Amino acid sequence: MGWAINGSGEVYRTDNGAKTWSRQERLGRSYLRCIGMANQDTGWIGCTTPNSQVFMTTNGGGLWTPVPNLPCQYNDRDDADAPEAVCGLHVLNETYIFASGANNPEVPARFLKSSDGGVTWRARDMEDVASCLIDIFFQTPEIGWVVGGRATRPHPRRSDILPVVLKTVDGGKNWVNMLGPNIQAPLGEWGWKIQFVTDQFVVVALENFKAGAILISEDGGDNWERIEIRDDAGDMINGNLEGIGFLDRATGWVGGWGDVAISSGRTSGTTDGGRTWTDLTQSWPAPLAEESCPNDVDRGQYLNRFRFVDGFGYASGNTIYKYTDEEIEDFDPQQMQSDRLLPVAGNIGFTDNARIPIEVKPGTSSLTIDIYDRFAGRVRTLVDERDPSSGRHTLTWDLTDDNGRSLDARQHLVRVVADGESDSRLIVRQDGKDRSERRHQAHLLHMLEGS
Repeated sequence: MGWAINGSGEVYRTDNGAKTWSRQERLGRSYLRCIGMANQDTGWIGCTTPNSQVFMTTNGGGLWTPVPNLPCQYNDRDDADAPEAVCGLHVLNETYIFASGANNPEVPARFLKSSDGGVTWRARDMEDVASCLIDIFFQTPEIGWVVGGRATRPHPRRSDILPVVLKTVDGGKNWVNMLGPNIQAPLGEWGWKIQFVTDQFVVVALENFKAGAILISEDGGDNWERIEIRDDAGDMINGNLEGIGFLDRATGWVGGWGDVAISSGRTSGTTDGGRTWTDLTQSWPAPLAEESCPNDVDRGQYLNRFRFVDGFGYASGNTIYKYTDEEIEDFDPQQMQSDRLLPVAGNIGFTDNARIPIEVKPGTSSLTIDIYDRFAGRVRTLVDERDPSSGRHTLTWDLTDDNGRSLDARQHLVRVVADGESDSRLIVRQDGKDRSERRHQAHLLHMLEGS
């Protein structure tokens, strides 16, 4: 049994080890980011959508409702408001739930916790130790970890961030950065995912637009080593990482955006504990043609999350992958077929302004069209209408946010929601060449976080 979510507000469930999936829920305009289940009935979803940062289910995902009582007032460091966006979520058991966010250093970093099964929540201001927070993991109710970055100057941007791996031994009241002076990370790098492979062997994926690197600890997180993603010839073969997953101390994988242009989504593997790496992109199952990906798309792209359960591995990116020695059954593409509200295959390319084609079905009562940055932050609402006219239309986005400010529009995501149905596409600057022909076809409708 497992669940998967995506940025289009959809929740999927499998009851047979990922052989088949059914869509359980559509959560409107919410951008779903992380999911954790305490048991087969009770679980929580973290979102990057303001004012609906956490959803909860008590019936196995059949119904998800917003958590109504997140702290909304800042009193002091230990009694703060909830994070604007929940990027990391760890459900230790039915009683303890931990969350972290946001991944944007321009908004406050927060730690969020419930010690009574989600009845009440308490937030801690983390600005004394971090400027952005992403993934979180607790070993016990008292001992936990969160990864992200800390700025080197006031009013930071991502280029001012250095990675932090924070540890608490008192349930989140106090935190210490476990990275010592031996970690010579470049500016513009931060922790994205953390995995405890064993109690002693711990790995962290580092996101960096211009390089690929991970952190490894062999002593339970007390000491760390930074290792770059290089092959046996010493060449760096991946970058802009997000996902990391190790099966054991020797065998592991990393994935993510792949490069600064976000045009490859490479996956790399190691069999020597991360010392050397191999490009494994071509060894993964290809996305299905029915998902608007070209038949020759690079394989195993844009992996953001790995999970290992009872000897099986699962990875989520532009679709869901399973690591197993069992025979894999044919996958029915209709299980996760998206709605064609955006009648275009692959990315929407642009040079100056982005032209976005949409198709509105007759009888549609509500339509919203939002633009998100690559970190799942909503930057512009293009359309918010009641009873829109049906048919095909083309919208023009001038690459500005809701306040009229010009954006670094290397890549954004457009999301259309019509009466609860949704569809998404990447918007990619072409810079004189068609990057869609470079197989930059990560259909973010299926950039899933699995649990």
